[in-house]
Amino acid sequence: MQRWAKAVLILSLLVGWIVPVSADAQAEGPIYVVEAGDTLWGIAFKFGLDAAQLAEANGMTLNEGLAVGRELVIPGFQGVSGVLATRSVEFGETLQSLSLRHGLTIPSLTRLNRVVNPERLFVGQDVIYAQGQGDGLLIAESAARQVSSGETDIELSMRTGLSAWALRTINDRTSRMWSLPGEMLSVPAAGRPTTALPPDVESVSIDPLPARQGRTSEVEVRMQGEEAPTGALGPWELGFMATEPGRWVALQGVHAMAEPGMIDLHLSFGGTAGPMANEFAQPVYLASGDYGFDPILTVPDETIDPEITGPENEQVAALVAPVTPERMWDGPFLYPAPYTESFPSLFGSRRNYNGTGYDYYHAGLDFYGGTGTQITAPARGQVVFAGPLTVRGNTTIVDHGWGIYTVYLHQSEIMVSTGDSVEPGETIGLVGATGRVTGPHLHWEVWVGGVPVDPL
Repeated sequence: MQRWAKAVLILSLLVGWIVPVSADAQAEGPIYVVEAGDTLWGIAFKFGLDAAQLAEANGMTLNEGLAVGRELVIPGFQGVSGVLATRSVEFGETLQSLSLRHGLTIPSLTRLNRVVNPERLFVGQDVIYAQGQGDGLLIAESAARQVSSGETDIELSMRTGLSAWALRTINDRTSRMWSLPGEMLSVPAAGRPTTALPPDVESVSIDPLPARQGRTSEVEVRMQGEEAPTGALGPWELGFMATEPGRWVALQGVHAMAEPGMIDLHLSFGGTAGPMANEFAQPVYLASGDYGFDPILTVPDETIDPEITGPENEQVAALVAPVTPERMWDGPFLYPAPYTESFPSLFGSRRNYNGTGYDYYHAGLDFYGGTGTQITAPARGQVVFAGPLTVRGNTTIVDHGWGIYTVYLHQSEIMVSTGDSVEPGETIGLVGATGRVTGPHLHWEVWVGGVPVDPL
């Protein structure tokens, strides 16, 4: 070979050796599709990466713009493939059930979502998963079967139509030849989506999410059987009512001064299979109601005396505690007073009486109206109290069923008696200025599950 040809060959080999292959050709991992408002740094932070690392994996510079819809490879997740998507965690879902449902290992899900406490996924939490192939260890979009107490692999095979060997292989359980009571198994193309709930429970939902100070939470359980579920949302016991066969609903107020953060939704399901499978608890995020502050109010000292307010508060709490199984209302509640364009004071505002500090809150909605303005029932119900109280003045309390009560304070005249039934629009009293007031008005409260909530 001529000397110049050898030089060209050596130079070409050197150039080929020092020029790197493009980052796009080297990068492997799941795909993230850029959304409006995304930045390179924001995406990198979401997945626990450095922005430079993400840019290099995708053959781009740090200052390069991101077009909506652009596909970015997320490095560092070997074995995970497919397009990344986001969904909300439902009640009963755990890292194990999510891994079964989406075909990802628990470590992969933990890393993708930067999970700090694997045992505390909260309801409504956004979780990232890979659509498509997943890890290849489990079958994506599989269904769940829960092992009952005393159930053998042979019985499981008969129940699922799969051999014991197939069940162990699909669930990556080749090292153990038996099933554990309460264990969740992935069974392809059968049953419902994976969940840690008992087999008889079809779904559990809570609305709204997040839960919020001063609002009503609706918990719905769809399940087989005639026995009602029981449970609690934080410190408040839930009272479930059947709306149709297999559908149970509980309405529960959240206190306006409850501490924001995580509270547990704990449910028990009577009559479900297995003693280990009949209850489940999961955190729900409780958000602030963002309530404001009223100016300092001057009121008679006896109306803020704990020796007077304490027993009166206990009396009212006992009156609104029973959960009447009959739902007496139908449709939205009406306003109980005529002036609804504006309100002198809204629910939840923090209050300071006589300069004692903002340790109180406004538990109702105030309506304008001079003494003698008519007060009308907002919905059908039954009067459970009608009489004078020291702090609340002339007071009427109406039970509407399902743990829903309305309360009317400071009246000049009460026009109903305990035990009376009332209809929407019926006059039940007149506006006044009795009790702890600075002037005539109607103070209207709505109680749900023993807790005052925002009437609006």
